[in-house]
Amino acid sequence: MYKKAYLAVLIATALLAFCSCVKNDPPVANPGTVNLNVINAITDTSIVINYYINGARQNSVTGIYPLANSGYSAVNRGETVIAFRRLFDNQNYNYADTLFTFPVKLDSAASNVSYSLFLSGLNRNSAFLIKDTLASDAKNALLRFVPATQELPQVRVYLNDTLRFTSSSFKAVSAFIPVGNGKKTIRISPLNTNEVLYTSNITLNAGTIYTLFSQGRRNSFRAGLIVNQ
Repeated sequence: MYKKAYLAVLIATALLAFCSCVKNDPPVANPGTVNLNVINAITDTSIVINYYINGARQNSVTGIYPLANSGYSAVNRGETVIAFRRLFDNQNYNYADTLFTFPVKLDSAASNVSYSLFLSGLNRNSAFLIKDTLASDAKNALLRFVPATQELPQVRVYLNDTLRFTSSSFKAVSAFIPVGNGKKTIRISPLNTNEVLYTSNITLNAGTIYTLFSQGRRNSFRAGLIVNQ
């Protein structure tokens, strides 16, 4: 009888100690989220991309087409690894394998900071991450230029015949600058000639933030426009 009572006391004491430890453990911190946008600037315009975090697909079911972007979506703040795959071919059962992985650190807690991840090819060296600090200007559109083509990164960018950007190397991202608003003609030329690689007409709205980025080769040069905010 005494032994049974003693054993019961020991068990009760152990349970109390365990519950006390559980109760006193600090709660797991919530890392919060940050917005991420993935941009397909791959030269081969037949390649559609999906991206994954922890095995879960993050972009829409249609995939990210060339010159398109996923749009900003919330992902956990902190360090993570993003995996990229081509859009799966349901007819021939191709492209199931991961192309490459890309470790990122998405650590900003500022409410006006998001991230853009550009892909210009099918390997890790072709990808790069940009921190987007977004602060709009009520009187102007804000625009930056991202030279995302590895084959021809050195270009000049004109808006309505005014030189706005000069890029010197791949991944050399410009700052956001005010460019007025309304209809604009974009013209992109190499640094050392007046050859027109690309031209297009766009409309920019005051109070809106944009990113213009390059894609392609000299004989198939293109540019894409992203609305950041």
